[in-house]
Amino acid sequence: MTIEEYHKEFTQELIARSGADENFTRSSFVEHMCSTLEDEGFMTGYAQTDYKNTTKGLAVDAWSFNDELACLTLILSDYRDSRSLETLTKSDIEKAFKRLVRFVESSLNNGFAESLDEAMPVTELAWMIRKSRSDITRVSLVLVSNAALSAKVAALPKEEVGGLPTSYEVWDLGRIHRANTSGKSREDIWIDFASRDGGPLPCLPAYVGKDSMQSFLLVIPGGVLADLYHEFGERLLEQNVRTFLQFRGLINKGMRNTIVNEPQMFFSYNNGLTATAEEIVTVDGDRGILKVRNLQIVNGGQTTASIFTARRREKADLKKVYVQVKLSVVPPEKVDEIVPRISQYSNTQNKVNAADFFSNHPFHLRIEEFSRRLWAPSTEGGIQETHWFYERARGQYANQQANLTPAQQKKFLLMNPRSQMFTKTDLAKFILSFEEVPHEVSLGAQKAFAGSSRTPGFVGRIATQWEKDDGKSFNEIWFKNSIAKAVFFRDVDKLVFRQDWYGGYKANVVTYTIAKFACMVRESGRYFDFLRIWDLQKLPEPLEFKLAEIAAIVNDILVSPPKGSTSNVTEWAKKTDCWELVKESPLKLGGGFPEYLIDHEKTTERENDGFRTQTIQDSIHAQTYVVEKGAAHWEQLREWNLTNKRLSFKEMGILTQQWGIPLTRLGANLRPCQHRGFLK
Repeated sequence: MTIEEYHKEFTQELIARSGADENFTRSSFVEHMCSTLEDEGFMTGYAQTDYKNTTKGLAVDAWSFNDELACLTLILSDYRDSRSLETLTKSDIEKAFKRLVRFVESSLNNGFAESLDEAMPVTELAWMIRKSRSDITRVSLVLVSNAALSAKVAALPKEEVGGLPTSYEVWDLGRIHRANTSGKSREDIWIDFASRDGGPLPCLPAYVGKDSMQSFLLVIPGGVLADLYHEFGERLLEQNVRTFLQFRGLINKGMRNTIVNEPQMFFSYNNGLTATAEEIVTVDGDRGILKVRNLQIVNGGQTTASIFTARRREKADLKKVYVQVKLSVVPPEKVDEIVPRISQYSNTQNKVNAADFFSNHPFHLRIEEFSRRLWAPSTEGGIQETHWFYERARGQYANQQANLTPAQQKKFLLMNPRSQMFTKTDLAKFILSFEEVPHEVSLGAQKAFAGSSRTPGFVGRIATQWEKDDGKSFNEIWFKNSIAKAVFFRDVDKLVFRQDWYGGYKANVVTYTIAKFACMVRESGRYFDFLRIWDLQKLPEPLEFKLAEIAAIVNDILVSPPKGSTSNVTEWAKKTDCWELVKESPLKLGGGFPEYLIDHEKTTERENDGFRTQTIQDSIHAQTYVVEKGAAHWEQLREWNLTNKRLSFKEMGILTQQWGIPLTRLGANLRPCQHRGFLK
């Protein structure tokens, strides 16, 4: 897909999401880009401000503050309302960054925050910058644009802002296009150790022969590791889904004491890191590592964070701190296969491992299969049935279109509209909102998905249920209900933006509104009929009226935190106290849409039907697997066991029964419960 074609499709999707409202289209673009930056690991959570002061020449559209890294990220949009692809020039970039710089400098000065309307989302940001000046270690300024960066732009600004180390990033349409069509889960990160203190890292090759996977043992200085984490943050931890089980953002007391009091003993006491890379450049006959592409810390996120935090908070001297590293070079095409295993085997103390929820987990594979097979009903007045496309791994949606002719691509987009494409983190927001945990959704897409030190997140809930019933709950009925929740979420998103009272914090208002509605339905003793929304593929007017009423109440509670709590609205939205206050608000479900509510018996009947259907489908899949492997495979397994003696007497009996049975009967005679233990 050319960048011009991508621009056309990208623009159409924004228009579809916004209902062709110009202001909402710009806001949708900012939201989309914030989500992209969060997926890339540039930031965790965000708040939109949509602030512009033309008189003073300052502006900011969104922001994020990472407590662990003490990094402030400010985002400004250069959105072009044009049907043709425009160019982002050096002059455009300089003007945009000057607006962001002026905003930071103004916020650091006395009087600016006081001059802003307290009801404006930007006021919260201005106060935060003013009060947290001494805590901020780095400012990251990001310009996002739907124009294409000019080839004449050779470099970005480098000057510090307010005396703080500052980095500059431009995400133009070309960069967006590359990220979304590359099929990779993230942008490439090259780390050049030659340009850092100590130069190339001495290493010891730990592999034999060309056919072996390259592995190295090395020691990295604590200061270099802290610098890497400060510079790249959670992008170094991405392969382990932000290492949600081992990394809590809190310094480990034992590590802290060693780093501060006995730094020379850290190497002896600490287990070190397990890391992977997609490519390395070595020197001195593989005795030194010069460059590394896409370094990922698979095990050791807490070690990395603790070293960084000890330096930042305790002013610890890291000159005597060294960390051992086991580094494996994993080719990109084998990342999804091998990295989860490395993570699993190096994190055996965890009951549920982050690696279990990589994109190849059976849950994701099943949802992907449903999304390709099940047709959503056409909307009112239409005849075209469509799919809700689940992007199990980033880039799938673009890759599906890569080799299509224009006619085939048009057909694909007709059946798989981009507006109906959703990701793992999208699904987490949809489900958790109806699970009545909007404070978890407000933590940000990644934490809502992966969980935190105090919350199980989407992963924890799904993994627990999967283990409980072997995934039977996640059936076609569950999928249709989930898509109905997606329709709910996205329609409420548009609804909130168009309210007269709307002034910001849309993401928080949306999830809280849905959670409050779900709470009201539960308290009524009834159940919502999500299959009705699946059939309609939109929210009916009676529901929209009720949701608009709820949203207004929710907004008032969110923007007016009680005395004694935080005055920061985005932080207030993350607290259980906020949700308790919303739950207690005197709103009644009322009438107007009884046809969308069902009783317990109907709900149970549907759940049981879905469970039974999934059980049958699992049985068919298992039997198909046995048949497709062929009798020769199972005979080899039998011969293998004669030497290794790993199979039970019962399992060997099952195998022995098959030798005289024709291939067509093999699957029918091996029930899933019989062969489950040794299929692999």
